[in-house]
Amino acid sequence: MQKNDRITTRAKAGVLFLILTVGFGVAILWSAIKVTFVDGDMWRQRAEELTKDYMPVKATRGNIYSADGKIMATTVPECDLYFDFSLKPALDKQGNVKYKDGTRDTLYTTAIADSNYIKYLDTVCQILHEAFPDSSAAAFRRLIHAKRTAKKPGGCVRIKRHVPYSDWDRICKLPGWRRGVVKYVDGKSVIHNKRFHTYGNMAESTIGFNTSYLEENYTGLEGYYDSILRGRDGKVLCRRLTWGSWIPVRRGTTLTVSDSVVTDSVPGFPVINGKSIVSTIDTRLQDIAHYSLEKALMRYGSTAGCAILMEVETGNVMVCSSLILDTTGRYEELPYRNVALTDLYEPGSIFKPVILTAMYNDPSFSLDTAMLLPVGHKTFSKNSKTVVDHGLKDGLFPLWKAVAVSSNVAFCELAWRYYNSRRDTLFSQVSSIFPFQKLDIDLVCKEYKSRTHKLTYDNDFLRFCYGYISAVSPLRMATFYNALANKGRMVKPRFCKGVIVDGELEELPVQVINESICSEQTALTLRDMLVGVVEGGTGDNIKNDTYSIAGKTGTAETAPNAPTSNATFVGFFPADKPKYTCLVMMRDIKSFGRNAAPVFQDIADCVVSLDKELDCRPTMMKMAEMKRNQKGNKGMQYALPTVSKAPQAEVRMVHKRLGLDYSNVTMQSPWCTFREPVDSLGLRAEYVRYEIPEGQVPNCYGMTVKDALLLCRSLGLDVSFEGYGKVVSQEPKARTPLKKGMKVHLKLKP
Repeated sequence: MQKNDRITTRAKAGVLFLILTVGFGVAILWSAIKVTFVDGDMWRQRAEELTKDYMPVKATRGNIYSADGKIMATTVPECDLYFDFSLKPALDKQGNVKYKDGTRDTLYTTAIADSNYIKYLDTVCQILHEAFPDSSAAAFRRLIHAKRTAKKPGGCVRIKRHVPYSDWDRICKLPGWRRGVVKYVDGKSVIHNKRFHTYGNMAESTIGFNTSYLEENYTGLEGYYDSILRGRDGKVLCRRLTWGSWIPVRRGTTLTVSDSVVTDSVPGFPVINGKSIVSTIDTRLQDIAHYSLEKALMRYGSTAGCAILMEVETGNVMVCSSLILDTTGRYEELPYRNVALTDLYEPGSIFKPVILTAMYNDPSFSLDTAMLLPVGHKTFSKNSKTVVDHGLKDGLFPLWKAVAVSSNVAFCELAWRYYNSRRDTLFSQVSSIFPFQKLDIDLVCKEYKSRTHKLTYDNDFLRFCYGYISAVSPLRMATFYNALANKGRMVKPRFCKGVIVDGELEELPVQVINESICSEQTALTLRDMLVGVVEGGTGDNIKNDTYSIAGKTGTAETAPNAPTSNATFVGFFPADKPKYTCLVMMRDIKSFGRNAAPVFQDIADCVVSLDKELDCRPTMMKMAEMKRNQKGNKGMQYALPTVSKAPQAEVRMVHKRLGLDYSNVTMQSPWCTFREPVDSLGLRAEYVRYEIPEGQVPNCYGMTVKDALLLCRSLGLDVSFEGYGKVVSQEPKARTPLKKGMKVHLKLKP
């Protein structure tokens, strides 16, 4: 009986187990059927929601082009370079941990094998040195080696930020290094976009800086036209991969890495890429202005300076160079200061034509260019100081000559004679023609309202007449002179020519500030007087026979009896048919306004050579004939542009722009050297081939610093220089055997 009971218990347990098994099987089968056929659509939808999502995608920012068609600002990828130097257990092919020979100690390895690390470390350091010349390859080697050999090497060691993508990719492609380069840090890719300025520091404050590392907060053109350049961010459908990354998908299909990124945007949130704009800056002229201004600032020890070139009719600012002496002793363009706009300074004698224009506009009296005025020195009242013309003896000059020699006494005499009893009238007349208010130009930049004192005191009234007690910006002075060149019509300066829409340029309209600051006859009269400044006055150091200039020098002491002053030259050219207005200003120099004029001339010479409408060939032929008649002991004086050694492509371009025959400029080599004219007028020259010496230091004598740097650096030489002008000596000497890492020092003189 007991035995049968035991059998019965076991049978019951077996039956129960069988029932449970069958029940679970039926339940599983039913669940599968339900999931597949009943609730299948619901679960597939949930799976789709987990693996697909709409992710935000930034719009591509538009480019900024120059007026001559060059890209000045664009978006390029850059990377933060991180290495994985962490120690991990070495595994065999079966995935088992390896041990050191004859021991039970675990064998550790890194993402970059020792053999590949040792073999290619110098290559990596050289790549980084080329990207960041301020740090040597040896410094990068010490840094990387110290990080790798630390007691606890990190799994994410930062080496350098802002590495160009091309250099980062070269490091990744080195054998054995790809696994050691970290691609994601804190879930974010190390690759990110950066706004890149093609021409470096040149016109950078005009283009604009990004003043925030984490956000896009721009100055300059970038800031003013940000809504156009930025576009609008959108959302696109993406699929999540197994390792947590998301990639864009086409509808119903997944893109591979090699596929083009064609995505479906969320309705209402399409990706709208930014439009490109065309600035008014001409890179060729900006280049000349930048280096000519920098050379002058270095020569006179200036703290800052600017150069502006405007088109008379349109107000297009073709050149805007703003250089400031930084803490390293170099002249750079800085984010929060554009000298042409932000700096307010006492203009000095360049303000005298403003006073003269206001007087010509006054119908209560008339001025005659031949009227005689006192010069030298004069005391106008017992409450005023004596006004002095430095370098002029007491006498009487006609008005046109007083302007040419920049007599302070003569202008004070005019103001005292006609406006002493109605000083407010003079000030209101000046205010009606000069842009004291903010110009509100198309740049994000601090612009301050011009300041001036009340003309209550005699000294202030007299000083106002020759450019003191008023604080104005260089761009406002250039705007006034541009109005004189434009027959009294004052146009607003602009830095953007237009917006590119669907591949076509939509130009922005010219904006007029004042339709007429004076009559056309007054503008022509003042133009003639400003021509006299250059032909026989304080600006005669830039007088030339190729084209005429109407301009004015200005010198303003930075403080009473201070050893330094602000020097300015402003004017327009060609004087007979003005097309361009230019202003050059240098701050805190131990010199005078005429010393700013050579920078003006460098810019004007470049403009004349590039502008085909300004044909200077007949004038050059006349110069050549004159110089042939002046032949003396020194031989022929050539009217041709001559260079010691230069890239032949540039020599041919200069001859072409000047309308000269360039068939004798050799095309057999990248470099050529001037030989001699081959025609009677000296207007057709021969440039012969210049061979760069192989394995020797080249001869840089007579070259400009720009060409010398190009030549030496093409041979891998490190170059330093002192002075300005052309090369007069070099160390080591020419034909010295070339060695790796050799440095060449050049001495320059005018």
